[in-house]
Amino acid sequence: MMRSGKLLPVGVVVEVIGLVLLTAGVVGMLTWPMPGWASAAFAVGMTLTILGAFPIAHAMTHRAMRTAMSAFDGAGPKSGSGGLFGMINDLAGGNRDLLVNGVPATAAILSMSDTGMTVNDLPMVAFDLEVRREGAGAYRVAHRESMPRLLVGAILPGARLPVRVDPSDHNRLTIDWQHAAEYASPPAGQRVSAADILARGVPAMVTVLGTFSTNGMTADNGDPILGLLLRVTGPHGSYEVRLAHRVPPHHLARVHPDARFPAKIAPEDPEKVAIDWDQVHPIPHAQSL
Repeated sequence: MMRSGKLLPVGVVVEVIGLVLLTAGVVGMLTWPMPGWASAAFAVGMTLTILGAFPIAHAMTHRAMRTAMSAFDGAGPKSGSGGLFGMINDLAGGNRDLLVNGVPATAAILSMSDTGMTVNDLPMVAFDLEVRREGAGAYRVAHRESMPRLLVGAILPGARLPVRVDPSDHNRLTIDWQHAAEYASPPAGQRVSAADILARGVPAMVTVLGTFSTNGMTADNGDPILGLLLRVTGPHGSYEVRLAHRVPPHHLARVHPDARFPAKIAPEDPEKVAIDWDQVHPIPHAQSL
């Protein structure tokens, strides 16, 4: 199928030829005696003029819709295919051409939600993605796309998906469902370290509800391990976990009820949580007078 960007020039050429023949036919029919070619020129010109109008109208409508999408959605750096008109574009499958023309990249799912809509009996899902591609920094995109039903429940926040990105608009992309999601999940039963969770987990925030004793346990580097009762707020909603967690000595004074810290959640198990101590600023030492 010819893309809308090529329909406009083809339609214009057909329309111009049709108008020329139509004009020649009208002039010939007004001439006395009327030449024999006048009727044929009029008929062919009328046909070409009508046929040329269709691709022109289609191309102009498509261009107007794309302009309206950009204007309505704000054309912001994180808009992607979000917004009302972005949803219409995704429902129409307007990004599937990128499977052939797009640049390969990888997208990590930060969050996802069911829109309650279906396309060809497939659920339409709203994704918040972090996209990484060769030669460019990571960036976030709001994206809607239908998901194969066989993958419902298997694709979760934290999964890494192969995507194709528009080389002229890095916010426009499509997910390559033909290739399985690339999980970095450890084998079942394998111990998951805090470093592993921080490397591949989903961002969240935790609030300290209380602490409990771990009988003097320490980490391999000597840092104390405290028992923490946490309220986790992230893509799975708000819930509580109870775990033993390493606390750097310079952050011990911060660990008290109602303290909040950035954290990551293991994509395969929301009960596995790690506080991102590198993102917590240490308490400054009091300056001597």
